[in-house]
Amino acid sequence: MAHPNLDGLSLHEEEEEGFSFDFEEEGDEQVDLRWCLVGRFLCERAIHFTSMKVRMADLWRPVKGVTIKEAKSGTFLFHFAHPIDMEAVLNGGP
Repeated sequence: MAHPNLDGLSLHEEEEEGFSFDFEEEGDEQVDLRWCLVGRFLCERAIHFTSMKVRMADLWRPVKGVTIKEAKSGTFLFHFAHPIDMEAVLNGGP
């Protein structure tokens, strides 16, 4: 597998504009943002959202589950149901 060219990668290009998430689908349950990660994929192709959700759940295998939402094109919120699941992803990836 070829490694992506990250020479021009900047973590400050788009962050300044900000974004928000709509949590209405969660019902009365409050979303604990401490167990959320925001991420994006470093590729030139568009991400097929439904396929990505299934694939990431297969790779991470969270015991209590993960909810994935798209904030804006290419930026995703990963909300873990338990902190142990989030820590496992942070420590072991992908």
